[in-house]
Amino acid sequence: MAYLPREERRAAILEATIRVLRSDGFAGVSARSVAAAVGGSPGLIHQHFSSVTSLITSAWQQYVAESLNEFEAAIRDEEHDPMREFFGNHVDSGQRDEIGIWVSAWAHALRSPEFGVVFTETLTDLTNALRAASPGLTEAAAERTVLLGFALAGMQQIAPERYGPERVLAIIDG
Repeated sequence: MAYLPREERRAAILEATIRVLRSDGFAGVSARSVAAAVGGSPGLIHQHFSSVTSLITSAWQQYVAESLNEFEAAIRDEEHDPMREFFGNHVDSGQRDEIGIWVSAWAHALRSPEFGVVFTETLTDLTNALRAASPGLTEAAAERTVLLGFALAGMQQIAPERYGPERVLAIIDG
């Protein structure tokens, strides 16, 4: 791999980690898998991150920040319904990898208390973004919506024939 300044190298490692998360889920992230994705060695990964958990946590925080930026950009157009936009990946069959990464994050949070703390913080970020997009939404209603989103994402992985786009829309629209 060509020389990159430290911050650029770190950014490249995080992008590679997100690619691994998308393709293999959280269970597929290791110093070796990320090194292969970035075109370096496992030692390179350890030079930039103190542990694989630290790497995963940083990549997840970046992934969520990017997702929230996309959500906020999409809802700037007043024609977009924030709730429909929030559930957009659930009804777009081309977004299966995006749904999978959220399900994998939930499962990883159950196994890793350290990651669980960060995962919980990102749920708060999602709740706050949804409330900002829908000012009439209470905190409890926004949090319920976020948690429903995770439940639907999980069920789409478990039973995609039952929880296809039409069924998800019916659940969202009540």
